[in-house]
Amino acid sequence: MRILVFGAGPLGSLKAARLHEAGHDVSLLARGQRLNELKEHGVVIHEQGADREEVAHVNVVASFEADDDYDLVLVVMGEHQAAEILDTLAENEHVSTFCFMGNNVNGADEMVQALGNERVMLGFPYPGGKRDGHVMRVLPINENNTYTVPIGEVDGVIRPRTRRVAEVLGSMRGYEVDVRTDMENWLKYHVALLISGLAPALYAADVEMKRLGETRDLLVLSVRATKEALRGLRTAGYSPSPSIVRGFQYIPEPICVWAIGWLMRTEYAKISIEGHTHAGREEMTYLFDGLLSVIESGGGNTETMEHLATYFDPETPPYPEGKRDIPMKWGGVVAPAIGVGGLAVAFQRLRSNATAAPSAKQEYGDVKYEVVGPEDATAVVFTHGFALDRETWREQVDTVSKSYRVLSWDLPGCGDSAELSNPARFDVASQNLLGVLDNEGIDQAVLVGQSMGSLLSQYTSYHHPDRVCALVHVGGFPLHEGVSDRTLKLMRLHVWALNRMPEQSLYDVFGRFVAQSSDARAYARQVSARTGKENMVSLERELLRDLGDGIPELPEHPQLVVVGEDEYFWLRKKAKEWDKKLLNSEYETVPDAGHLANQDNPTAFNEILSQFLESLD
Repeated sequence: MRILVFGAGPLGSLKAARLHEAGHDVSLLARGQRLNELKEHGVVIHEQGADREEVAHVNVVASFEADDDYDLVLVVMGEHQAAEILDTLAENEHVSTFCFMGNNVNGADEMVQALGNERVMLGFPYPGGKRDGHVMRVLPINENNTYTVPIGEVDGVIRPRTRRVAEVLGSMRGYEVDVRTDMENWLKYHVALLISGLAPALYAADVEMKRLGETRDLLVLSVRATKEALRGLRTAGYSPSPSIVRGFQYIPEPICVWAIGWLMRTEYAKISIEGHTHAGREEMTYLFDGLLSVIESGGGNTETMEHLATYFDPETPPYPEGKRDIPMKWGGVVAPAIGVGGLAVAFQRLRSNATAAPSAKQEYGDVKYEVVGPEDATAVVFTHGFALDRETWREQVDTVSKSYRVLSWDLPGCGDSAELSNPARFDVASQNLLGVLDNEGIDQAVLVGQSMGSLLSQYTSYHHPDRVCALVHVGGFPLHEGVSDRTLKLMRLHVWALNRMPEQSLYDVFGRFVAQSSDARAYARQVSARTGKENMVSLERELLRDLGDGIPELPEHPQLVVVGEDEYFWLRKKAKEWDKKLLNSEYETVPDAGHLANQDNPTAFNEILSQFLESLD
C-alpha cells in the first residue's frame, strides 16, 4: 500500500519507520530543518531503555500536491495543526482516505466539510515521545510492550475500508488496532483526562515533574479539574469512552492524588507527558480552550478548570512549591482498595493496554475469532448475543486476559464470520466452537454467553459436558425444556414483523431494545446494520427451531446468572426462577444496566465476573 505520513514529529516518524519496516511503500512529509535531518540521517528512533537506535531510510517528500496518488494519508498531528492544512489536502481528489491521528476535542466537522465524510477517519497514534535533535525518543514499543491504536469512522460505522486501514496499522511491529464505533467521544475523553487538569498543573509547576509530584495542592486541583471535565462531557451528552473512565469519578480524591504523584515520577510521564508539554504549549492551550467551550455549552461546571487556566500563560508565576493547604475529600463513594484498583486500570487504559499480551486474530472453518492471554491459564470463551459480534466483549477481554486465556469469536453469519458463513443452528455453531477450541489446544473452558450466546453455551455444555468447566449467563434464560408452542407462535409473528420493518428503523429499534447506555446502543445499532436485515431474519428463524427443541436436562456445571437491574421484567423473573433450579449457581445484578449489562456498566460487570472466575480457581 502507498502511504504518506503527514507530520514528521516523534509519532509520525515512528509510524513511517514501522510501516516501512512492514513492507509498505511509505513517504514521510517534512519541511525545513526536519527535512534536512531526514535526508542526512534517515528516521532515527530511540526507544527508552534500548541500547541502540533504529534507523529507517524512508522516502522523504517536501510537499503534498494535488496530483499525488496515495492509498492512505496518515495526518499525525494535533487538531489545531491539521486544521491549517485542510485546504492543501482538499485540493487533492485522488486520495480516498485521510486518517487524522492526534488529539482532537472539537470533532471531525471541519475535516468532513473540507474532504467529505467518506474520506475522513480518526485515530490516535500512541505512544508518547519527544524530539532530541534528529533523534526521536519514544516509549518502548515492541513485541513485549505493545500499544493499541484506536481508529474509527466519523459516523461510527465499520466498513471494509475501516478493516483495511486497521490491517495496515496492525502490520506495524509493536502495534495492535482497536476499531471503535465512538472515536470522537474517545478523543474528547482523552483530552479531558490529560489536558483539563494535568497539563495546566504541570505548567503551574514550571513543567517540572518532580515539583508537581511534591506540590500536593496542585495535584488536588488537577484531580478536581479532571473530574469536573469528565462530568461536564457527560452533562453535554457525550458517553464515556472507553467505559473505564466512568470509574474515575468514584475514586476518592486522596487516592487519585497519590496515584498521579506516583505517575509523575515514572519514565513514562517524563517522555510522554513532560516532553510534549514542554514543546506543545500552543496545542495544549488550544485543546484546553476547546474542551472548556464544549463543557460550558453543555451547561457543565468549569470552576476549577478556569482557576488553573491562567497557568497556560507563560507570564503567570509558578504555583508555590510544596504547598499543602487544600483539604482533600474522601467522598465515601468507593472503598479505598477498589479505588486503587480502579485507578490502576484507568492508568493502564491511558496507555491503551501498552503492556497487555497481544491478541491473535484467527480464522477457523466458518468463523473468525481472537485469542489473547497466558497460554497455560484457564480458558474463558466469550460468545455474543443475537446479531452482535465479538466486540461486545471488548471491555471484558481487556480485563480478563491479564490472568486467563481468553477467546472471543463471531457466530456464523455475524460480524467478521458473516463473510464466511450464513446463520446456523446451535449444533453447527457448537461444532464450530469446539473446532476453534481444538485448533487452540483448549480442552476445557468457562463459557460466558450474552442472551443468545447463553443459549448456545447451555447447548454446548449439555452435549459436550467434558469441554466445559463453568457457565456465565448475561441476560440469558434457560434452554431446558425449550419454550411453549404458544410462545413460539408469538415469536414467529416477531419474525414476520422483522422482515417487513424498514432497515434503518430495524437497527434503531434493536439498539434501543438490547442496550441502555447511549454508547452501547450506538454499538448495537452499528453492528446489527453490519450483520444486515437478511441475516437477522435468518438468525431468528434458526433460533426459534433451537428453542423449540431445547435440551432435556439442566447443565450441572458451576454457573453464574447475571442480569441488569433494568432488564425486562419477564427475563428477570425467568432468571431468578432458573437460578433456584440450578444445583450450583450464583445470581448477581448489575446496577444501571439493561439487557446488554456487560456493556451498559462494564466496571460493575467486570468485578462480578472476576470474582466468579477467582472462586473457580
